[in-house]
Parts: sequence; C-alpha cells; structure tokens
Amino acid sequence: MAAKISLPIMEEKRPMRNLARRRHRPLVILALVAIILCALYNITSVSSYAALFVPETSQPHSSSTSTAVDKPVSAAQGLVPLEAHIMSKCPDAKDCLKDMVLPAMMRVIDKVNFTLSYIGTPTENDGVACKHGPGECMGNILELCAHHLYPDPKIYLGFTMCLTRDYKSIPQRELVEDCALEHAIDFEKLNDCAAKDDGAIGMGMLRESVQRTANAGVTKSCTVRLNNEIYCIRDGGQWTDCPTGPAVNDLIIAVEKLYRS
Repeated sequence: MAAKISLPIMEEKRPMRNLARRRHRPLVILALVAIILCALYNITSVSSYAALFVPETSQPHSSSTSTAVDKPVSAAQGLVPLEAHIMSKCPDAKDCLKDMVLPAMMRVIDKVNFTLSYIGTPTENDGVACKHGPGECMGNILELCAHHLYPDPKIYLGFTMCLTRDYKSIPQRELVEDCALEHAIDFEKLNDCAAKDDGAIGMGMLRESVQRTANAGVTKSCTVRLNNEIYCIRDGGQWTDCPTGPAVNDLIIAVEKLYRS
C-alpha cells in the first residue's frame, strides 16, 4: 500500500482588522483573476500542442499516403519462416546457434515463425538413427520436449543453446538439470515427456522432426533456412552457401526485407 503524502500543516493566522488591509482586497481579487486567466491560456496552449501528436491515420489522407501507412499492417499479418536444422551433439550446431541464430532471434523474434528441426535417419522399427549415436537422439528428444512444454523460443531455444555449449556431455543428467534450472524448465516434466510410453512419445516427435528435415532436402548440420529456402550452412567449421553473408546483420536485414514485402 502506497504511503500517504501529507501536506505540511500551516499555522492558521488570525485576520488583521485594520482598514489598510481591506483597501488592498480589490487588488488581490484582480491578481487572482489574472492568474486564473493565465492558467486557462496555458491549458489551451498545451492542448493545442498535444494535438500535434495525434497519428495521421486518425485524419483523412490521400490515397498515396494510405498505401505507405497500410504496408506495415499488411506485413504484420504473416511471419517470415525461419528454421534451423541441427544435431544436438554437433559442434557446427553450437557455432551456428551461438554466432547466428540466437543473436538474430533477439532482434527479429516478433517477425519470424521459428522452427528448430533435427537431422537423422528414420529406421524400419519406428526409430531414428543419429549420426553421433543414441546419446544424440536422446539430446534431440529432450530439446524437442522443451519446445513441446515451453513453446516460447526464448525458453526452449535458450535451453537448447545451454546444452549445446557442452554438447559432448549431452545427455548427462547433471547438464540437463543445470540447463533446465537456468531456463526455468521443470526437469521432472521434461524427463516425463522424454520417457512417456516407454519413450514412444519422444521418439515420435523426433521421427516427425527428422522427416520434416528430409522433406526439405537438408542433410547438413547446421542448415539455416529462411522463407523455406536455404539461407546459410555451417559445416566442417566453415560457413558455406550464404549468398548474402553469414553475419547476424545480414540475416536480420533479409528477415526485415521479407517481413515488409
């Protein structure tokens, strides 16, 4: 509860009874009238000044102005598809997320529809083979579960980056617990998601993600796609297939351009 602010109590003065005081009353009244008129003038001036900040969209405008104003509204109706295809235990995924994806997402998160997909090979027994072994498959599943439980990219992408910093230790419990704690993720819920139905739910999410990657024709981790087209690839410690460059600002500019088109 806000503390009360008390005005200082002024000691009440007794009225002076001399005639000189009474003679000055008309002057005091005139002064008060002048102050009130001055205040009214200032209020009118402030109101007129504030009217200058009323957006032009609330006033009639020409057709040429209307086109310029309507463009951002039209662009805001759809987000730009941005996707990163990774393997959880891949060093190139670490560099890709750290040096491009995360810094760019901090700037354009409200302009993109971001997806994190995984690379692997579906097997005949409804499983998935991962390049860096079963531990990578479990890491992929844990990251997909984080996305499933916490759809906000700021949470699940931060958690994924936390694991990827120490990718060699994925999926050790201590690492997963530490990253879950760092990003306010409930470890028990995360574990339940990965182990539910003897792991069938988690494996199902991984198969779906791997199939999405295969359908896009992506085979290298890390591949970044923008607007459903390959934008840049990080492979073997090098950036390749980056027509506009691998810098964060390059990606931001490309997103902004598509967002406004």
